[in-house]
Amino acid sequence: MGFLKHIEKPNIQTVKLINVSEIEWCDEAVLIRVKNGKGTLTHRISEEDEEFAYFSQLLLNDKPIIQGKYPICPTCAGMLATGYGIENIHSQELEKVRACMNSEYKGIINSVESIKPLLGLLNDGYYVLADVKLYPSDGQGTFFYSVPNELTYNKATCSEYYDSEFYSSVDGFPVYIYPTQSSELIQEERVEEYIRRMKLNSNPPRGLAYYETGFVCALLDGHHKACAASALGKPLNCLTIIAPDSFYYAAGVKYADGDTLLEKVGFAGIMIDAGHGAKLKDYSSARGVREKDVHIPLYNLTGRKLPDYYINRYPTIETMAGIINAEVDVKANATEYAKTLISSYDEECVIKLDYLMKYLSEYRKEEAYSIAKMILDSEDGCFLKSAQKSAIKELLNHRNEETERYLIDYLVNHNSEDPCWDLVSSYWE
Repeated sequence: MGFLKHIEKPNIQTVKLINVSEIEWCDEAVLIRVKNGKGTLTHRISEEDEEFAYFSQLLLNDKPIIQGKYPICPTCAGMLATGYGIENIHSQELEKVRACMNSEYKGIINSVESIKPLLGLLNDGYYVLADVKLYPSDGQGTFFYSVPNELTYNKATCSEYYDSEFYSSVDGFPVYIYPTQSSELIQEERVEEYIRRMKLNSNPPRGLAYYETGFVCALLDGHHKACAASALGKPLNCLTIIAPDSFYYAAGVKYADGDTLLEKVGFAGIMIDAGHGAKLKDYSSARGVREKDVHIPLYNLTGRKLPDYYINRYPTIETMAGIINAEVDVKANATEYAKTLISSYDEECVIKLDYLMKYLSEYRKEEAYSIAKMILDSEDGCFLKSAQKSAIKELLNHRNEETERYLIDYLVNHNSEDPCWDLVSSYWE
């Protein structure tokens, strides 16, 4: 039977479209099932060590393309390291898919058909393929191609990010990009071409990613696109493969290893009904295989200094968690949304306004500057005090006559006891 499975071609079934209208981070998604998968795009995972953590490698043809050390504690940060370099791994399937990834996006169902060769490299099981906006950043304010090669702590690797201001955790979902291809291969003319296409096309070509852990995805294809998106200060839409990561047992059943009956399965927060009679073994095989020890070698994937205009700021994991916990509507018209929050005279709305400012300051600078002035123009400045601090921080990033007028007016109308006094005064230091 094992021999027959080996010679049978992978069978990729589109199970159903998923309603993601309530999933803020996802534009489209589809549930797929892989049968007779080759299992060459998979994980190698070690046993837990004395620190209650395990080593992990996402493999392609037995070569690591992203490496990590992840704690069992869901709110603790793990570590990431670069891999072998996907350009050095011979994969006919990936080459076939790359040839399809430069065409205009035509929907998630058509995308399944386009990337079937790559999906056939997965282990047998169920996956979600989602169209997701990913930031070319590591989640800590660093450009995705500026990450170190060695194992380094990264807050965005935790499976639940604990927000101390709200005393609440945010479950992980695809947000940030981690490179799998050497920065030495980036060609400026190709980046410029993608910049042009992204400016002209409302439905530009997608990148291709694999959801690794926490809030981090491994970028399988689209490194030039990611540089172009960053140069424009935009996210990069990526077709993102998501393996199951949470399982909900059927009511009243006892755990029975792989035969445990399931009710629902989670894919980074996208919940799917498991189906009548579905068992844990139908889903849990997708992650990979465990080994006693996993060695994490050091590779030289990043390090090249790329042009400064490629590099943009994106919302950090701290800001993202605050936005989610405060339920800030970042898809709304920012100016009109801010006006509503300013005029509300509600403490909850002031918190939303503060996080909106932090989000815009890291990502949409022109809107941040405009709203910062609106906050300082408000007649009820005392009520907006927490948002005022974020507004002043944004003004300090814009050295011009208009900014000076705002800051001088602030000093005239406040005294040295004001909590923002030193911050405003720092403009002239």
